[in-house]
Amino acid sequence: MKKDTILIGTGNAQQIDAFRHTYWMALLTQEIGWRKAKKLGLAHEKGNYKDYKKHRNEDGVIPDKISSDMDLYNNTVGIEIGKKTNQLGFAEQIILAIKAGKCKIIKMDVSGNYLDCDGNIIAPETLKGKWENNKCLTNSDEVNF
Repeated sequence: MKKDTILIGTGNAQQIDAFRHTYWMALLTQEIGWRKAKKLGLAHEKGNYKDYKKHRNEDGVIPDKISSDMDLYNNTVGIEIGKKTNQLGFAEQIILAIKAGKCKIIKMDVSGNYLDCDGNIIAPETLKGKWENNKCLTNSDEVNF
């Protein structure tokens, strides 16, 4: 999916990241059931908080609360898709959901700077070492690229 240009982003905070979490949950829902999938998603995000506390990276960056909130939201979308869609239709349904703004991404500008909810650039040094920050969740169809 990263090589395809249908979704925006390279891995974190953008549409590709939303796709990854949504797809994972849709697949797990069909494989192990939605309740177990949800528990696994929650455990993964708790693990991200532990990684943050130990200054360990997830996908090349130290996790933060807004990224975890985004992942949990997208996990829920994935569970719903997994409940009603055949595995062969997951990718298509998830792409449609992302393009329709049904998933969440983190607001960024064309240069990859994080933005607050007012559209102001967040200085990278103010994000370092902070679990809670002023990054902004937005609908997955609101890309600034």
